[in-house]
Amino acid sequence: MDPKELHPPSRLRGNRGFDAVADLDMVTTSLLPTRDLCMTSILRAFLAAALCSAAQLSAQACSAGDILLKNDQIPALPGAATAVAIVPGLCDGEAAMSVLTTQGPVFVKKVSAMFGAQFGTNGVVAAVDLEIYDGATVNAQGRWTLGPRVFQLSAGGSNLQIQSHAINEYTLPTPVRCTSGKVVIGWRMVLNGASGSCATGYTANFATDFGSACVAGRNVLDAIGHGPVDPATYAGFGLPLCPFYFRGDWIIRACVTPDVSVTWTGNPTPGGAVLLNLMAPGHAGETYLVMLSLGTQPGWTTPYGLIPLNNDFVLQCTIDPTCWPALMVNSLGTLNTNSQGTAVLLIPNFPFLQNSGLALYAGFITATTPAGIPFSAISAPSTAIVIN
Repeated sequence: MDPKELHPPSRLRGNRGFDAVADLDMVTTSLLPTRDLCMTSILRAFLAAALCSAAQLSAQACSAGDILLKNDQIPALPGAATAVAIVPGLCDGEAAMSVLTTQGPVFVKKVSAMFGAQFGTNGVVAAVDLEIYDGATVNAQGRWTLGPRVFQLSAGGSNLQIQSHAINEYTLPTPVRCTSGKVVIGWRMVLNGASGSCATGYTANFATDFGSACVAGRNVLDAIGHGPVDPATYAGFGLPLCPFYFRGDWIIRACVTPDVSVTWTGNPTPGGAVLLNLMAPGHAGETYLVMLSLGTQPGWTTPYGLIPLNNDFVLQCTIDPTCWPALMVNSLGTLNTNSQGTAVLLIPNFPFLQNSGLALYAGFITATTPAGIPFSAISAPSTAIVIN
């Protein structure tokens, strides 16, 4: 669709049209005390994308060894002018959220969001809250169910002050661990200092990359009276939001550190096989040893650190190569150049295991020596491998 179709205000209520803007900068947010807001539900033209042309866009910088998660199409290191689209109709109390996919458990260390203004006006401020959820699922009607909330800035008595025309960056006071493979970063508007109103739209607001399409399962709009919805598929406003009122992806990003972790896929039934995927960032070329256990608490205290697997007969059998060599394949090996490894758990074909609900947990240690000690890393335990 030609972006100019979004320009005439008469065709989109609340639309602010195309706006030429200046450079998009990276800024660090500042903390504000929390304040209470009285919000009312107002019928309005909810979303109207306003295209903003831009000059050079600054990149979000992640530390060495960290990974930049994002859905937007804007390069991490833009080399040319970049366009974004503000969403004027997002109101106080509502939130823009991105669902970011990971390859395993991660620690979220830094987050960012674009706060764009018409004409590239700098210095427009807003007070926002920051929320992080571990996981999310969306149904066929485009309604999201968010996983457990693992961080909320206002719970500590603070909000953030963000400003235009910039990608605002915030470093978390303590890294937040997410294990589901879906990290949801939410920026909730508390008080928008831009001109305008909820009913007619604001001159500055959160922004998308104005991509050519909407991809389901990546963006969340937490709207008053509707809850968290997917703007790509939700039709509860009476008309589709995409592509006329929302396009592309929120410019919401995160810097994460991959956790030393083990995930699994496969068929945990008697006679079946489960593939164990090992990840230990920064430990490429090191020796690993995979272990199984019936539980994770209190774990096994060793001279080289706490292994979060119970020291039961299953664990002892998995570290003794003469106990049950047919139970696992490649349980002892070397991590590849990507700091990854694989092992296979072969579920015994015993009748009593059928529909037993027996739960096993996997974990591993790494070492720089073939002897396996001292440990250089200890993984978090896998999710339960339940035999059915």
